[in-house]
Order: sequence, then C-alpha cells, then structure tokens
Amino acid sequence: MAKYLTKREAYRRRAWYRALGGLMDFFTSIASFVVILLCIVLLTTLFQWFRSDIGTTLSSVESVMIESIVNPDQKTE
Repeated sequence: MAKYLTKREAYRRRAWYRALGGLMDFFTSIASFVVILLCIVLLTTLFQWFRSDIGTTLSSVESVMIESIVNPDQKTE
C-alpha cells in the first residue's frame, strides 16, 4: 500500500536531507583542508631534503668530472 505524505512531513523530510547535506559539505570541506595541509607539509619536507642533499649530489658529480678532466684514462690499444 502506498504511503502518502502530508505537506508538513514532506517539508520536515526535505529539511532533514538539506541539513544532512550541509553537514556532509562541512565535513568534506574540513577533510579537503586537512589534505591540502598534508600536501603542503610533504612539499616542504621534499624541498628541505632536496636542499640538504643537492650539495652532496653535486660534489660527487663534480669530483667525477674533475677526475675525468685532470686524470683521464689513457688507454691505448
């Protein structure tokens, strides 16, 4: 048997779903803010690591380049 809703019941149900939708939008906004903060922290950590590691990386590349220019292997066959 079909259930009929009065206008008041339909209005209450609509208001309930509207409030629930607004609450879900609020929680989604909070979760998005947390994800954005996490991404910022990860990028900051990446740049700090890169800044501390670039000296070591370039010094090893520099030593290889200097070694190949100053003391190249003179292999004659």
